[in-house]
Amino acid sequence: GTLSPLTFSGAHPLPSTMSKSVTTVDVMGESFLAGASVFMYGCAVIGKTLLTKMCFSGYSFNYPITFSLFSCLTTMVACALVFMAGKAQFTMLPVHHFRGFAQISLLTALDMGFTNWSLDLISITLQMTIKAAIPAIVVSYERFILKKTHTQMAYLSLTPLILGAILVGLGSGSADYNFLGTMLMCIATIASSIKMVTTHSVIKQVRVHSVVVLSLSRKRKRERERAQWLVHGR
Repeated sequence: GTLSPLTFSGAHPLPSTMSKSVTTVDVMGESFLAGASVFMYGCAVIGKTLLTKMCFSGYSFNYPITFSLFSCLTTMVACALVFMAGKAQFTMLPVHHFRGFAQISLLTALDMGFTNWSLDLISITLQMTIKAAIPAIVVSYERFILKKTHTQMAYLSLTPLILGAILVGLGSGSADYNFLGTMLMCIATIASSIKMVTTHSVIKQVRVHSVVVLSLSRKRKRERERAQWLVHGR
């Protein structure tokens, strides 16, 4: 007959079966965390946009660039508290990654500053409509600038996003439109799209660099242990 994946003593699963189960659980856990992260990110973005518009309109705070500066200072204080609490370790950025992170910083500044400036001039509906073009800009940037190809499904999935943005734009009244605000939001959307691609690329480079450094350190450790063993053996 055929062998069961359970052993004869105690009905424990074989190592191969256990490894497959562990892998499945890991994948499900990562998928859940990814979905929860996207959901929380969406809630944070929508909440930030609504609160920013409320500050500009409800409290007549017409200083969008100063508001962006306050956002950066608040982020720095929050990061400092995380470091002080011991939840993360501060490490200096390697010199060869300065260029990539400088590009990310510049694109983030353009995105944040121009987005807040445009929110002081246009409605949230028009702002979110323009921002809905981010996936199309990302795919176009990767396709024509980075020469990266995507599946046909990826291109087809952009259709409802583009059509939805057009329909919302057609339904917006003249009170929602401001030429300067619209142009600023377009620049912010382009900067945000390129920032996403650049951030993804830099993170991959940093991760590969970390893996290489870890591999080299382990190799050197094994060499030192081997050398010590040879010395003590003699």
